[in-house]
Amino acid sequence: MKRSTLLMFHYANHSRDIDNRTSMADARTALCIESGVALEDIDPATGHDWSRRAYDNVRASWVSTVKYHGLTDGYLQAGLREAFGRWAERRPEFTEGDDWETAAEVAHRTYWDDEVGHLCNASGCVACYPLAAEDLAIPAEIAALDAAGA
Repeated sequence: MKRSTLLMFHYANHSRDIDNRTSMADARTALCIESGVALEDIDPATGHDWSRRAYDNVRASWVSTVKYHGLTDGYLQAGLREAFGRWAERRPEFTEGDDWETAAEVAHRTYWDDEVGHLCNASGCVACYPLAAEDLAIPAEIAALDAAGA
């Protein structure tokens, strides 16, 4: 595993060089095989592991990250949705009926409410500080000014 790991780190420079990207995919594939991932669960183009074990690990990682750091609009929330979307596209049988965002929000609220005893400190955490519909509405005075062209 050491050689595969070293190769992966060597080629992990995000090079656009096709040979480097191919070598990176080969190194990832070797790591997957050495880790016991079935060949049918390895993407041959990238070497990424698309197994059920990988899905569960990625999901658990996102839930844990949100649990401790909050579900911040735009950053963590966008990343979580992007990761879920990739899995939904690639392995819909794993994502069907699974809601990472809700699971992460529940873990976050449970941790901060029950274990810590207060809301989190993450600015913009939609789990702790959801915007109420009335907060999003444009006040009537401003709407009237807009309508009058002022």
